[in-house]
Formats: sequence, structure tokens, C-alpha cells
Amino acid sequence: MVNETEQFQSRLHRIQRTRRRKRGGMGFVVHPDGVVTAIGQPSSRLRFAFPLKGLMLALFIVAAVKSYLIWFLGVDIYTLEVQSLLSGSSFEQIAGIILLPDAMTLWGVDRIDEINALVASGLR
Repeated sequence: MVNETEQFQSRLHRIQRTRRRKRGGMGFVVHPDGVVTAIGQPSSRLRFAFPLKGLMLALFIVAAVKSYLIWFLGVDIYTLEVQSLLSGSSFEQIAGIILLPDAMTLWGVDRIDEINALVASGLR
């Protein structure tokens, strides 16, 4: 029975030690009378994580959608549609500015053309 208690206490101590490392030094102790007290110093460093991966993924998706629209509609029709957005309300003007063709989307259009040519030649 004593051995089981020692094993339990050592396991509990190991779990608390790993939790303390994850919390930046904070931990908790349960006293024999059942009172729980905090030990250690809380980390005073605030961490604000900027979602850089999410932002990069969103920019990639926007460029891919713009590239597909330019490829599907053609440059002339796409430019006319963007020009009509630029002459609309303030929300439409913002959308028009975002949808203006840029170097990355035109590069994407060239890649889509190459993929389309490759697929079309393989189907013949």
C-alpha cells in the first residue's frame, strides 16, 4: 500500500512538473487539508501571436481566385467589370481596388494557361 502511494505521488509530481513547464513556472499544490494553492510566479510576458500563416494563405487564395477569374473571363471582360466596380459605391470601390490585376495574378493566369494546354494536349 505504501509503495502504491509513493508511485502515485511520484507520478503526480511528474505531471505537475510538466504542467509547470508549460505554464511558465506556475503550478498548484494540494495540501493535506484539501486547500489548493498556487506556487511559482506567473509569466508576466504577454504573447500576442499574429496569424501570419493565415494571412499568407488568405493572400494566396485571393490571388488564385483572381487568376482564375481573369483566365476564365478574359482580360478585357475582367477589366471592364473591375472598372464598373471602381465607379460604384465605396464598398464596390474597395472591392475593385482589391480585384485589380497585379503581377502575381497575371503570373497565375500564365500558369493556368500552361496547365490548360497540358490537359488539352493529353486529352487528344
